[in-house]
Amino acid sequence: MELSWPPRLGVGDRVRFEGRAWVVSGFNRRGVQLVDPLGDLDWFTVPQLALCGDFEVLERGPRSSSVPALSASGEVLERARWWERHIVEVITGLPPGADDRATPRAEFDPAVRSLGEREAAKAAELAAEGVSGASARTVRRRRQRYQAQGVEGLIDGRTVKTRAPGSRQDPRVLEVLMMIVADDTTYRQTSSVEAYRRATAGMLETIYGPGVVHLPSRSTFQRLVKDIGARYGRARGIPVASRNGIRSSRPGERVYVDTVPLGLPQRLAHLASQRVLMTVAVDELTRSVCTVMIHSSRRSLDGPLLLARLCDPPALRDPNTGSTEEAMPLIMPESLLLDRKLIRRPRAFTDACRRLGIKVVAPEPGGKGRGERVVGRLVSLFNAELAAVEAEWITDEASLITWLQVRAEQWVETSWQHQPQPGLRSVAGPGERSTPASAYDVCVARLGWVHLPPGGDSARSLLPCVTRWVAMNGVYIGGHRYDCPNLDALRPPTSRASSAPTPRVQVRFDPHDVRQVWVQAKDREWIRAPLAVAEPRRHPSRRTGPASATYREGWSALVDLIPPPSQSLLDDDQERLAYHAQLPVLQTPFLQEVLRLGDRLVMMNHAAVGGHHGLLITGPSRSGKTTALQQLGRRFDRVARSRHRGRSLHVPAVYVRVQPGDSTHTVLLNLTGLLPAPSPPRRMSTAALSAAVRDALFSSGTSVVLVDDALAAKRSTPRSPALVDDLCYLADEVPATFVYAGLEGRESPLTTVSQTAGQGRLTHLRATPVPYGTEWEQLVGTLDRALRLRRHQSGSLVRLSEVLYGKAGGWPGALAHLVRSAAMEAILTGSEEITEQVLDVIAV
Repeated sequence: MELSWPPRLGVGDRVRFEGRAWVVSGFNRRGVQLVDPLGDLDWFTVPQLALCGDFEVLERGPRSSSVPALSASGEVLERARWWERHIVEVITGLPPGADDRATPRAEFDPAVRSLGEREAAKAAELAAEGVSGASARTVRRRRQRYQAQGVEGLIDGRTVKTRAPGSRQDPRVLEVLMMIVADDTTYRQTSSVEAYRRATAGMLETIYGPGVVHLPSRSTFQRLVKDIGARYGRARGIPVASRNGIRSSRPGERVYVDTVPLGLPQRLAHLASQRVLMTVAVDELTRSVCTVMIHSSRRSLDGPLLLARLCDPPALRDPNTGSTEEAMPLIMPESLLLDRKLIRRPRAFTDACRRLGIKVVAPEPGGKGRGERVVGRLVSLFNAELAAVEAEWITDEASLITWLQVRAEQWVETSWQHQPQPGLRSVAGPGERSTPASAYDVCVARLGWVHLPPGGDSARSLLPCVTRWVAMNGVYIGGHRYDCPNLDALRPPTSRASSAPTPRVQVRFDPHDVRQVWVQAKDREWIRAPLAVAEPRRHPSRRTGPASATYREGWSALVDLIPPPSQSLLDDDQERLAYHAQLPVLQTPFLQEVLRLGDRLVMMNHAAVGGHHGLLITGPSRSGKTTALQQLGRRFDRVARSRHRGRSLHVPAVYVRVQPGDSTHTVLLNLTGLLPAPSPPRRMSTAALSAAVRDALFSSGTSVVLVDDALAAKRSTPRSPALVDDLCYLADEVPATFVYAGLEGRESPLTTVSQTAGQGRLTHLRATPVPYGTEWEQLVGTLDRALRLRRHQSGSLVRLSEVLYGKAGGWPGALAHLVRSAAMEAILTGSEEITEQVLDVIAV
């Protein structure tokens, strides 16, 4: 039976990612290798997968379990499950599986009965049922074992007692022998027992000196090699040697947590009124740091916050983080080795661990000594790092702790994870650098799975919670301002006449990570609000400055609809005019159909052997053709750039607009200017220019080529082919999908294009007006919610839907132009609301 904790992703699993089905095919230092149904291979890190909104494990692949099953079965396990029902009632007051509306019995109510009284009541109940030996002491002992080991602690140890291989041998012999056997298994070598014995003896002499460690007899050594090869030669875990013999282990099986004071240099120590502590959670097997927390000694460590950071580290929270290749590995703990007396909110911490299936145990002397040595070495190296770092902007204790937290996380990712550790030779292997990063990579490659963060809000519910009002410029937590467009529904009404009170909302935050907070919406969903920039927002020109390259490509970065601050809302008309000039893009059925067809054609052309298919969208003016092209380009640009960070020559989509006098030669020249290719001479022939564009599209990995106003190109002679026909020959030679948009009218040259479309080479999609009804009112409602006029009442624009439909004729482009112009007219005239009289003066 495979345990439900921790959640994992293994080789052979089928997953959904970015709207497509993938199969996990392998792991390495780059992350997870996925293969799609077309045979495409791509690498993604665990944060990239976890931060994708549609990521889901569809089906588990055929692999053996690497998490051990319970040691008992049958009647012994059934007896342990029977005890579990009674022990859980003693701890929580309710048996497992109780209804949400159920109330505890009077003798087991934690609100009025102490733990000792509940244990005595359970002992009396069991004695009345005829259970022999069920005293209060027995119930207490079983309750303690259950809290430390789970169901395994309730199993009768006499029925499952086994002896680990090598439990009577020297641990030094076991460690060296395991290294040799693991290396032999990794490289598919075949060695005799005598060869193992000679190699073990030679390595022991090299490490400890001649005659210091003695080998067991030949027969004992032969049985030991046979047992290790049978159990761990193709192990589901990583073999680890100790005084109790050899056992299988895996990342996260035992995570040691310790708190150590930092030795700050004098230029930083005088800023702290109390000692500054560092809490570190280290995986015992790989010595990888799971989380690090910097805090003052004024308050003890918050237990639920520690658990939240372990299950949801900062690298998995911020979708705008840059490179995540150097992030700390995600290791979900199975057991936490710590002293519960030193943490704050111990009951909430214990209940959360029990709910997640994490065991909390006090470290034994041997494990505590090993953990203290690792954490002590880590803190010593970090103290040396602080002594050589300058931080001039730190002025108080709060800024000091924030700076230390960021610095500690960066140092762990870039330094500690790549620091050689002599104790990791048995895990990383003799041929590898024994660093925590290499040990973790070896474990992942050996086991064939990686951990995944827990789903839902299990980790977020453990964060500290406060109540706040959402102001016009966001929400304030700890002196920081957080804001995002999704908070619009929680802001106070913009009308002065409205007297409705603004409700307070719950906000969860991590005091060790100030990049974002989570605000609870009205539908109980959580909204991620990032840290707002202190400087006022400016609107840079698209034609000059850093955005000039984006302007040449034909689309700009998506505009965040962040309402201006309250002072700007009342006084700064220029800011509001700029805001209403760029209202959101309307998600029309035509736009959604273009995006859907674009996705399917790109996937089909990527694996096509014969002629490639393209897409032709036509319609009258203001029907949304250009908007559809730009949204399709943004879609591929956003997805591809998230996969290929750091590749400056990767151009996922190019956009070119055809002028009425342009020829095929001119369009090809314009395409070369948008691709990372040398500028061709102006007198190059059209055929040579087409070959240059083909090579540039191959080298830049372009997925989609967007040609706007494709039907407006000039023909050299009446019988010469149209631009679309010329580009179809180029489209057959590259894996990119060509998408054309054109104004369809009586004078449009659709003769040859229609023939090409009729032969199946182009999918022809015509824009049609949106019929009056629910869909039209939804489009108007989108613009209604985006308006920021002083006298605007929510829903007033929706009441004018019929008037807007009559003026726009059902075309979304005309609707957007009409509402934007009316909003700007309302600001300029001072009416501050859109009425039917304002709409009458707007020409469409």
